[in-house]
Amino acid sequence: MALNILDDVALAYQPIWGGKRQLVGVRLRVRALQPAAFNVAQLLALLSGEWSADAPFLVVSFADTGSLRQALTINPLDHLWLELPDMGNDAPTGLADAAAYAYRMGHRLVQESPLARARPLPVMGQGAHRFLLHLWPEEAARAQQAAEQTDAGQPASSPILREQLYRDIGSCRLAAHCLDHRSAWGLCGWPVDDVLKRYARNGVPVDKRTLVRVQQALMRSAAMETIESLIHQDAVLTFRVLRMVNSPIFGASREVTTVRQALMLLGQMRLRDWMLELMPGASSDADLLPVRQALVLRGQLMEELMDAGFQRDLSTEIYVTGLFSQLDLLMQEPMLKALGRIAVSESIRDALLHEVGSYATYLELARRLERFEEVQRLPGFCDASAFPLNHVNRSLIRTLANWRNLL
Repeated sequence: MALNILDDVALAYQPIWGGKRQLVGVRLRVRALQPAAFNVAQLLALLSGEWSADAPFLVVSFADTGSLRQALTINPLDHLWLELPDMGNDAPTGLADAAAYAYRMGHRLVQESPLARARPLPVMGQGAHRFLLHLWPEEAARAQQAAEQTDAGQPASSPILREQLYRDIGSCRLAAHCLDHRSAWGLCGWPVDDVLKRYARNGVPVDKRTLVRVQQALMRSAAMETIESLIHQDAVLTFRVLRMVNSPIFGASREVTTVRQALMLLGQMRLRDWMLELMPGASSDADLLPVRQALVLRGQLMEELMDAGFQRDLSTEIYVTGLFSQLDLLMQEPMLKALGRIAVSESIRDALLHEVGSYATYLELARRLERFEEVQRLPGFCDASAFPLNHVNRSLIRTLANWRNLL
């Protein structure tokens, strides 16, 4: 199918994290540039064609009611859920009836609502219906209390509905309560700030899962590309490799700016011994996994946006720019200090420290694609930066549809 439809729409996304703290779904915001002339059926068919059962599930959230009404009238498509707005007192006239009809047709519907007044659609049919819930302060307080009681082994009455989506969950304890004790379908977004508070003193440690996978790959003499890719699954491990290989103890004759160069200099045996030394200080904290994987996703998106083809070094550099884009938060120190302890290319340094150069533009674009509620600003940025909207949208769709959890 032709991709011209992607010239007429702006997209943004929000990751959905599941019980294993892996990316299980994606919430895709869709804003038609000219809603009256927009072909919703064509866009949904395109998305369904790109997605597969192995990809994260997809919740399509239209920014305008007209596009949503169109989506509710077409035949259901594989792998897609349609997001409904809150059906409270201000719900658009007739939208509840349109949703009920879509449900009878077999559509999968996700209804946004505050937890306090979540009510399922009063209809029967072949479709599926779930909620995307947010908590009012009083519900959040009750849920937090229930989480504390559950953690203490005490009986608790929780307001959290089972097997639903939740958004704007600001604490790790409440996130764990939703996912682990109430079997939430997933969390839209992640309480990153609360997770990182645990590591305010010494920074985030290396991920133990990644270390184990790298060691296993080394033991079976896997290809260098495989080992490099595994190391690049963790920004902290990538940082530690570059710091180690450029340290005076190692004594490299020149700066080593890439993991590939480090692997060639170290050799597999020496790398495996060094990684064994890292193991005691590595972390299995599952709550860090969304923090790490969001950076991997950002790097992959930047790589897709650049579309460097066979220029592997260029592709790797733009990926690492995304991977290191929150290095200051991971290391709990200013970016200038963190980058001062490793060697990276000038292009990466300019992007992360000074926000200049072509890499900085790709990084800013990737960040804007993560701003779910600000999708209307994306076309202006793309136009000003000479990014064709068609290419940006296609890159985002391919990145999300091709995501696979490796850890």
